[in-house]
Amino acid sequence: MAVLERFGSTFSSFSAAFNQGEYVLWLGSGISRDRVPNVGELLTNVVEHLRSNVDESKTDCEYRAALDEVLRLAALRPEELASTDVSITFEDWPLHKRIVAALITNYSHVLDVLVGDDNPDDYLVWTALDVPNTYGSPDLKPDVEHYCIAILMLEGLVPSAVTANWDGLLEKALTELTPAFASLVRVVVKPEDFRTVGPIMEVIKFHGCAVRAREHADEYRERLVARESQISRWTEQPENRSMRKHLEVLYADRLTLMLGLSAQDANLHTVFAGAIQDLARPWPASPPSVVLSEEHLEAYHRNLLKITYGSNHQGNAGAIAQSALLGAYGKPTLLALVLASLTEKLSFWVGHELDGVWGAAAVEELLVDLLGLRDLAARYADPDDPAMLKYEAVLDFQRDFVARLIDVVNLALTVFRTGRTPTPRSGRYEPLSERPAAQAGLNADFPAKQFGRLGIALALIGRGLALGQWSAVSGDSIAVGEGVIRLFTSERDARVFFVKDSMALTQLELEGSFDDNDGDVLIVVADEEPPTQTRSPRSRFGRDGKASAGRFSVASGITDTASPDELYESFRLAGGF
Repeated sequence: MAVLERFGSTFSSFSAAFNQGEYVLWLGSGISRDRVPNVGELLTNVVEHLRSNVDESKTDCEYRAALDEVLRLAALRPEELASTDVSITFEDWPLHKRIVAALITNYSHVLDVLVGDDNPDDYLVWTALDVPNTYGSPDLKPDVEHYCIAILMLEGLVPSAVTANWDGLLEKALTELTPAFASLVRVVVKPEDFRTVGPIMEVIKFHGCAVRAREHADEYRERLVARESQISRWTEQPENRSMRKHLEVLYADRLTLMLGLSAQDANLHTVFAGAIQDLARPWPASPPSVVLSEEHLEAYHRNLLKITYGSNHQGNAGAIAQSALLGAYGKPTLLALVLASLTEKLSFWVGHELDGVWGAAAVEELLVDLLGLRDLAARYADPDDPAMLKYEAVLDFQRDFVARLIDVVNLALTVFRTGRTPTPRSGRYEPLSERPAAQAGLNADFPAKQFGRLGIALALIGRGLALGQWSAVSGDSIAVGEGVIRLFTSERDARVFFVKDSMALTQLELEGSFDDNDGDVLIVVADEEPPTQTRSPRSRFGRDGKASAGRFSVASGITDTASPDELYESFRLAGGF
């Protein structure tokens, strides 16, 4: 993935800071575009609703008047406006595409158009768009972006996600991934929601929530912000003061990653400008204060950068734009962040485990092997030739990849920590740690050393894959007996399990996940090898020629070898390769 390459080069400072939990996510409709209507579809629906309700027998039809006002916002000439045929569906109009393109930058003005005196001011939002059933439907399914953000939050790398989206897809993804959603996450829609204490992460929905509006219309309908009259006065309304101040603090104190958010709304610009007045952003800045997950910068992005860097923007506009433009949209960016962040955590613990053992050069060798394994995994995030497939087929491929990733990580870490097997295809996610790597290691009960050894074992597997000495297939929670990973050669098929210590190993065997007399099983134990048991006599971990499961202790292997090369050969011997 090209984004991973940027994380290792031009955006390395961003990647490092992100993995320390320094960035707040600011999210827009782009992350939900494949699950709910995008702005173009939204506007098409509005125009079609008005057109289909026009009563041509009425000279003062309120729907015709509203339709004409919307079309004037598209800058139609009088003769073009007069030629519109309301008997034809809007999508079949010759000017359909031009009208939608013109309205996109005026969407808030469109939604503010009144439809007669008898309909409420939010008629186009609530009725024409059918927000409760379009954006608040319980049948909506999270997409790749939502699951990736949820993973990053559960890994403790994103304590705050600010979103302008009405849908509840991020919250739904979090609910699916963790049974502790209610105690871990606070969802802020109203200012008083900030008073909820206890959760360690937050989702801030400053433009309202369609799910809550569907369930409690009397309380949350008026909080759905989309109309120009709402946006223009949002920052000045007393009931929004607490929300505005909280957003200003986040933008001033934390670094910003924007995904799928155009940032063209005036209330956002006011929030950002207010934040910068309190704490200006310097230039040069490393890591960058603002990163935009976009392929190209639009005028409103440049305006955002101008607001953010203030007087420092003049004379540095080109360099600032280059530092901010990631060059990829939300889906590839988030997939890359998940893979990079998991690898970075393991790399951090590998470095600490081997600190002072073999020297920096040897550690770097193993980290390169671990990155190689990450990059091999990244190749499976997209089909081999996406240009030959329809867009929906590519989407399905990426969704399957994320579902598989969640299942494999949950399987691997549940077995590693406890020796127990997770519920098959539960959809739950087991994080490596609930904090960034360095912070997690400060907890005396956190198994940082064992995770470092897990990273070393995975690096050894990555080395063998890079050398072509075996191929690999990840495990599946519906077939735990097949291992967490399977390694293949022309003569060998090894089902590999990773456990952190002898207690987890004992539990794994008690559950019947493997047979100790099965020569096609390899158990990788992070800790020193346990005392030899009478029922399973071995002087050392490894293979002794008998039909029995192979075992490899990472800690003992490090003690008994003098380099990564020797450790790799020891691993190969233990696995019978």
